[in-house]
Amino acid sequence: MDEARDQSGRSPRGGPLIAAVAVALALLSWGSWAWWDGRPGRHLDRAARLVEQGRPASARPWLDLPEQTPRTADRARLLRAQIALELGSPSAAVAPLEQIDPDGPLAAEAAFWKGKALLAEGNLPFALAWFARSLQERPDDPDCLRAMAVAAYDLGDLETVLRSLRALTRVRPDDHAAWRTLGLVRLQMPDSGDRIMEEVADAYRTSLTLYPHQPQARLELADVLLRQGHLHEAREQLDACRGRVPEEQHLSLLARVSWELGDRDQTLALLDQAREQGLEHPDLSAIRGLIAQAEGRLDAAAAWFDRAVEQDPFTSRRYHQRAALLRILGRDEQAAADARRAEELRQAVERMSALNAEAAARPTDPAVRCRLGRLSERLGRVELAASWYRAALACDPGHREAADALADLGGRVPAPPGH
Repeated sequence: MDEARDQSGRSPRGGPLIAAVAVALALLSWGSWAWWDGRPGRHLDRAARLVEQGRPASARPWLDLPEQTPRTADRARLLRAQIALELGSPSAAVAPLEQIDPDGPLAAEAAFWKGKALLAEGNLPFALAWFARSLQERPDDPDCLRAMAVAAYDLGDLETVLRSLRALTRVRPDDHAAWRTLGLVRLQMPDSGDRIMEEVADAYRTSLTLYPHQPQARLELADVLLRQGHLHEAREQLDACRGRVPEEQHLSLLARVSWELGDRDQTLALLDQAREQGLEHPDLSAIRGLIAQAEGRLDAAAAWFDRAVEQDPFTSRRYHQRAALLRILGRDEQAAADARRAEELRQAVERMSALNAEAAARPTDPAVRCRLGRLSERLGRVELAASWYRAALACDPGHREAADALADLGGRVPAPPGH
């Protein structure tokens, strides 16, 4: 009791004050430490925001501290690799990605960005391998599925493209672009039977339901519907894209629909419209031939069928139409030649289907892709041929046959689109 009093006999009041000061100092010290300790995370967040804002170059200095801090290092390395790719320097993405623990929590993301770097450099087989590794851990990652589809398409592996797109539309059923691409790629494959055509049409319908403002997709769907015999729906799609797609394609499809529906007057009106606009298309020539044949003007019909074949010498339907007329005219030898040509084209399409399967089974074989390029040329599909030659060169940059074939195509094909 006496020890608790000072010389004046009063109890000291400094005890609580000292304790309060001590607590305040401790809190201040902890706050200063927490602020300092949180700097790497804040810098990393700042870099990520700058990348999202489209300012990747400004983000780079903010990654120095996070990369030097163990708990943020791998995430910073991922972001540095992404920045390198966005700035067009895929080789600069390799070093930070190689430093990420291949068995750590960010291994799948690192595999994805390695694939992106290889894709940017044109190394498609290895890009596919890294995407596949990433998808083993994250099978529903939409970005990786999209990248997988791009790499597989450029490599000519259409089966992998379809698998990736089907998985993507399952994961992101509201992705209208993925649905349209699914339909477009499936349509490019040579084995387009009734079941497959229905799958294509459904993919286009889904895409247009999600995003109706796609005139070119409507034109493509109308073509599919015409092949299926869904003539009224095809005409509805053509009406919906009128004036917003290439006129010669639009008019030729509309004329075919009208002719198949038995609307002769409308068909003639469309042919007159095409003539007034100076439009040329093999379908328009063939329809004029069919009309002349129906009217008994057989010589005129033959001339129109000749013109259709000249405009489109790689479609078997042209030869079948002309062969039927030639038999009526008693020109059996010429009719037989047309029938043989139509059969050659049919067999070439079947051969292409088999080679497509072979290319999918042998994703690094340039020779099969070069054969597909040659076959595509024989079928008049020059852009497809060029894509196969590029795929062969992606497998083997020194493949002389593919390089020469691509050079021979010259200015007949556009440059490949960027990714």
